[in-house]
Amino acid sequence: MSNPNIFEQIKSVENITSQLKSKFDLAYNPFPKSGIAIIDESDEIVGKLEPIDEQVTTTIVDYIKDALSASVTPNSSKEKYLSLIIRGDYGSGKTQTLMYIRYLLKNLAAGNYRPYVVYIDNPGQKLSELIGGIVAQIGIENFRKYLWNIFLDYLDKNDAEKVVLKQAAKRLEEATIFSSGAPLSFSVTNYKDFIDQIETSLNTFDRKMFKQKLKDSMLKCFSCYSDSQAVSSYFYDIVSDTVGGSKAWDSLTSGSMKELDKREVNILKAVVDLVKNQMGYSDFVILIDEFEEITAERLKKQDIDNYLRNLRLLIDREKNWCSVFAMTGQALQIIDSYSPPLASRIKDRVIDLKPLDLSSLRRLVENYLSIARVDNSAKDSLCPFTEKGLQSLLEVKNPKLKGSPRFLLKACYLLLQRASEKLEPSQHIDEVFVEKFMDDLIK
Repeated sequence: MSNPNIFEQIKSVENITSQLKSKFDLAYNPFPKSGIAIIDESDEIVGKLEPIDEQVTTTIVDYIKDALSASVTPNSSKEKYLSLIIRGDYGSGKTQTLMYIRYLLKNLAAGNYRPYVVYIDNPGQKLSELIGGIVAQIGIENFRKYLWNIFLDYLDKNDAEKVVLKQAAKRLEEATIFSSGAPLSFSVTNYKDFIDQIETSLNTFDRKMFKQKLKDSMLKCFSCYSDSQAVSSYFYDIVSDTVGGSKAWDSLTSGSMKELDKREVNILKAVVDLVKNQMGYSDFVILIDEFEEITAERLKKQDIDNYLRNLRLLIDREKNWCSVFAMTGQALQIIDSYSPPLASRIKDRVIDLKPLDLSSLRRLVENYLSIARVDNSAKDSLCPFTEKGLQSLLEVKNPKLKGSPRFLLKACYLLLQRASEKLEPSQHIDEVFVEKFMDDLIK
């Protein structure tokens, strides 16, 4: 029979929050359970977690300022591309640094600068998967509206195409979507609305003929826009498939369409134009986490080479965006060995994340505690931790964990949980308390 005391011990979780408040003046345990940054954390919290190393913050600020400034040379278009690499071992805080950069970009309010930021948690196994992840965050309805607006603008500038459509729909001369001044009414906001009005006014044969003429016109438009028949075909399918989702959309966002391999630049150009021209943003910045995944052993050398070569071509052909890559130092070395030209393009700026020492660990712990502190005017901003307790964490026997932000944050979460149950308000998480639970921490 089960020991009833076990259930009582588990039920004590209900008391932890109240104990944290009564004993340590904390509304909750602010440390991440796994030590890993929470990617959907609120701006209020992320904003309080400024990088501990002031040089890291300085580099981030300088990068953002320079990335948002266009470089204009005579007889050339504006070039925006600038890259930053966040380099560090596993558990060094790369993701949290990316989250802080995203926070700054999202909340920037400076004159005409309104950057759009996309965070990708994994680069995928080929470049089309990375681009698909970017497109997915735009959303299918935004993308459809954007493509339809491109087509309307195309018709507005091409009278010959208007004539073809009008001849195909000659029975609709007096229909609401046509007018004597311009064949197509711009009050028609999407493909479905347009087709619905067509179908109510034409017989089956004429309706089929008109839809084919409309498709031909749209494919011609998107071909001029994307310089790719394959891409234009997918764009048409996304616009015209108006029932729920879209197979073309699913293929595009998953990176599974072979026809679009090596056409990533055409898609990215469309995304950047959408964000800037249709959504009103001034800049487009992509944050890419765990970029070391493309150098993993599970990928064949040929696949790695293809990914890196295509990324280099993408950067060379489309410069109206900026990037931040987070990766290990070993990954950057591998990239440099495969493609020195690519490495030189993406490491315009480099941030090296270092292991924490006592001073930086103290600041990190104080920052997290301040998030949950009920009364931030309290004199001891480190309470219930002590410096000797933190020093014990830094002296953990496993060399792979020494100074690791992920391990230390995970340890602080566990220690604070146990302290809420076992310590009195006047007691602290000191070296004795830490050493008591050290075995649990390094498993």
